Amino acid sequence: MKIAAISDIHGNVAALDAVLGDIATRHVDQIVNLGDICSGGLFPRETADRLMPLGLPTIRGNHERQISEQPRERMGLSDRHAFDQLSAEQRAWLTALPTTMRLSKDVLLVHGTPDSDLSYFLETVTEAGLRQATREEVRHRAGLPMRP
Repeated sequence: MKIAAISDIHGNVAALDAVLGDIATRHVDQIVNLGDICSGGLFPRETADRLMPLGLPTIRGNHERQISEQPRERMGLSDRHAFDQLSAEQRAWLTALPTTMRLSKDVLLVHGTPDSDLSYFLETVTEAGLRQATREEVRHRAGLPMRP
């Protein structure tokens, strides 16, 4: 199965349209959306309008969680902007999105890691900055047993 993953759109509907156009030329079997969809300084309402009818397997990222669970006055500027621009129906759609989704036995959709929508999966944060995660770090984050 050929899967195209989109993520971290952050309200950039023009970029979303460009990516969807490119995906259409690649003959993929499935498109999935890994969250952080609308929050950003651009076009949250239009982004939701573009994605909702597609019915893609979609999970929520940390920004959907923040929009859904935090009081408006505690939101950051981009989340507050998205909250104010989105319709009640669009906010309900974001709130209803699952935090993870199993696409198949071997494919688990997450935003971050299975345990956290804020943690990096393929990078490790150190005092010196980001570095590529080791295979064992990735296995651990995926909940797989460590190799001897």
